[in-house]
Amino acid sequence: MKLREVLFGGSGGASPQADVGLMLLRGFTGLALALAHGLSKIPPQPRFVEMVGGFGLPAPELFAWASGFAELGGGLLLAFGLLTRPAALLVFANMMVAV
Repeated sequence: MKLREVLFGGSGGASPQADVGLMLLRGFTGLALALAHGLSKIPPQPRFVEMVGGFGLPAPELFAWASGFAELGGGLLLAFGLLTRPAALLVFANMMVAV
């Protein structure tokens, strides 16, 4: 199995074991993101809001809430396999601001 087929789908061919492995990886990663990072940001702590304001964003409290919901919601969507590509894009955008 090629990486391109795993990431973008292919014309079948993935073994059931590979499918289960990818499902478990997606589930654990999504739950870890949601529970370990997303829940701790809702509601955002004043220190986190100050940190977000230090990034130069115009409404730091709004963006702090958005960051928490992106991690919590995106992680849960990824964990349960719902809207995985939009959820991954949401989490990706959130992480690019963090970097």
